[in-house]
Amino acid sequence: MGLKKGQSGFAFVHVALCLVTVISLLLPLLLAGPVQAAPSLSGSSMNGKPAAQQRATPDDGRYDVALGFFEFLFKRRTPKKEKKPDTSDNKPVKRGPVVPVIKTVEKDSDASVIAVFGDEFSQDIAWGLQDAFAKAPDVRVEIHSKPNSGLIYRAKNNPLSDAEDYFAAHPFNFAVVMVGLNDRREMPARKDAEGNEITPAYEFRTDEWARAYQREIDRVRLAFAKQDKPVFWVGLPPVGNEQLAADMRYLNDLVSSRLTERDEEFIDIWDAFSDEEGNFSFRGPDLSGQDVRLRLKNAIRFNKEGRRKLAFYVEKLVIRVLSQSVDEDVLPKTLAKADETALREGLGARRDIYALRKPPLESEDLINPSVFTLSFSSGIDGEDQLAAAENAPKYRSDNFAWGGKH
Repeated sequence: MGLKKGQSGFAFVHVALCLVTVISLLLPLLLAGPVQAAPSLSGSSMNGKPAAQQRATPDDGRYDVALGFFEFLFKRRTPKKEKKPDTSDNKPVKRGPVVPVIKTVEKDSDASVIAVFGDEFSQDIAWGLQDAFAKAPDVRVEIHSKPNSGLIYRAKNNPLSDAEDYFAAHPFNFAVVMVGLNDRREMPARKDAEGNEITPAYEFRTDEWARAYQREIDRVRLAFAKQDKPVFWVGLPPVGNEQLAADMRYLNDLVSSRLTERDEEFIDIWDAFSDEEGNFSFRGPDLSGQDVRLRLKNAIRFNKEGRRKLAFYVEKLVIRVLSQSVDEDVLPKTLAKADETALREGLGARRDIYALRKPPLESEDLINPSVFTLSFSSGIDGEDQLAAAENAPKYRSDNFAWGGKH
């Protein structure tokens, strides 16, 4: 007797399901190869090992393929394995260090403000300055650095983008600038308010790029000049990558030539962080003359010791013109009123007058106390009083021949 139409369809579906079930159950075993021993009913063999361990599982992935086919048929998914943390030494190096915790004394309300501007390198020198003046209640360091920015590559809220307005809103007694790491890129085209191109884009290192970059330097210079406060523009250091190091030298030459031709200060720190051949070095003398590591693993940023040494080249200049801590009772009676006012406003250097004092630091041997005795001088005599200090060994903390003009 033949089956009815409905019954035949049901039988076909039933047989198909049975075949799929049998294939899905047997396919892993067929792909896995022969069984070493028949499993016992109790789940263990004569030698005491579990039967599951006696099945030979190939290491060529056939079992995983069969299992995946079974899961595809029944829409099942095994939970994803959690990735184990990478404990190897091949982790990517982070670009910058963790923000250090620097304990400082409570600062006076009228403390002198050292404002630091620039990119990642300016962060390092700012942290070093905070460490240097941590015990000085009359000196406060304010960090206005903006990582991933520069003079032409202007990240959001970069103080150097609208420098004149920003400086006016954030008054300071001294300014420190260290910038250029992120400026190694195409100079964007200049457009007017209507979107018309005034000047085209310039490739990095071309003559047109150099002239445009120097215009950016002048833009920031003029903004600082309107504040009429001492400005210390610090050069870029050597780095581990040869091409990047060459770019750092190139930018240093542009900045230093622009500043020194206008009789402004440029602090060249290259030799302080390089070897005898002028190349990058992870190590070097610290402020006490000891050979220590100064740079991070990425061969760009500075560690704590490096930051402290980096800051010293600004710190000693700040101490030269620092005036807020000079009390009235120690000012010479013969000092002209205009000179006294200049000292109190931090502008003594502009009148060739220097107030030399022992730095506000806890360490007595950081800078030779015999150098920083309180005295006043004018003109050439003031320079003579520093002659002994300038004869100190290079890079030692009591050497003040920093070579600001080149």
